[in-house]
Amino acid sequence: MLDFFKSRKLIGLDIGSHTVKVVQLQKKGERQRLESLASMQIASEIQEEADPALRNEMLAEAIKSVLKENKITCKNVVSSIAGDSVIVRYVKLPLMSEEELKNVISLEAEQYIPLAIDQVVLDFFILGEVEEEGIQKIEVLLVAAKEEIIDMHVQLLRLVGLNPIAIEVDTFALQNSYKLNYGLNEGETICLINIGAKLTTINVLEDGVTHLTRDVAVAGNNFTREIQREFDITFADAEALKKTDGKVLIESEDIMQMSIPKEDDNAARIGEAITPVLNKLVAEIQRSFDYYESSIRKKSISRIVLSGGSGKLRSLDKYLADKFDMAVEINDPFREIIIPDKEFDHEFIFEQAQKFNIGVGLALRQME
Repeated sequence: MLDFFKSRKLIGLDIGSHTVKVVQLQKKGERQRLESLASMQIASEIQEEADPALRNEMLAEAIKSVLKENKITCKNVVSSIAGDSVIVRYVKLPLMSEEELKNVISLEAEQYIPLAIDQVVLDFFILGEVEEEGIQKIEVLLVAAKEEIIDMHVQLLRLVGLNPIAIEVDTFALQNSYKLNYGLNEGETICLINIGAKLTTINVLEDGVTHLTRDVAVAGNNFTREIQREFDITFADAEALKKTDGKVLIESEDIMQMSIPKEDDNAARIGEAITPVLNKLVAEIQRSFDYYESSIRKKSISRIVLSGGSGKLRSLDKYLADKFDMAVEINDPFREIIIPDKEFDHEFIFEQAQKFNIGVGLALRQME
């Protein structure tokens, strides 16, 4: 959302709390071709460093290494922010042109942004016209981020030796990725749910346009901590166990047929351990659905599309389908992207695809 200058060739850099993902695409006819792909786990000493400036320096060196190892030489980058770093609001304003809105957006935003306007970087997008009590208005998406957060993020990118093209919001990168790979079904309202390490992003799309976005602090690390407690192991070992043996218990398939889990039945023990976290996540998703359907657009959500590293948990799609009585599908960010056989490990891409949704969405900024 926050543009600095235009360029066609760039990389999408998704700097999460746990991993860094890099994606580079190239337009080939009407499709996109994968040019570069890389992933790097952020070392624990970097994650735990309390000094933001020192953490930036350490992280920059790590990102430099992964770019060099994967022979990624492009310097132009689109990256993203999420969570408390960004404020997203949907507002209705008097009918006016985009040019007119540019001149008054700071004044209009003051009543919706709980920060001093001179301390934020502000952007907007007009969603369309609406009628409210017989008066025509425009519905506007406001995006604001603390200037110091943007400055720190840009500083990190420049320490890596990259040229920041734009700072995007995770939510809208997910939207871009979904639209490329699945297109738009007119009249359908869906929910994109991306389960990262620290945050789960809930993004409701109507006709391909975001109308509700929330970041909730119930995510992959919460699952890992419950596994850590259950097995009395380190966090790193619990994370590895989650990836190899993690499974969500489905009432209709597992719990009704399952006796008391055996000591060596890792999947069953993990399933029981993470159930309280799953219940919290379901409650947050339901709150979002209820608010959207009763207060914002008064339209029912028909489908969930799941992504993110912890979206890979076995049977999570079935679990959510049972809870919400709707179709749940796994988002494949490479579904419509050409992947050259000789240049990429297709097995790696198949196994890791879900964690690249944001990276793909960021790399798509070259199309604009």
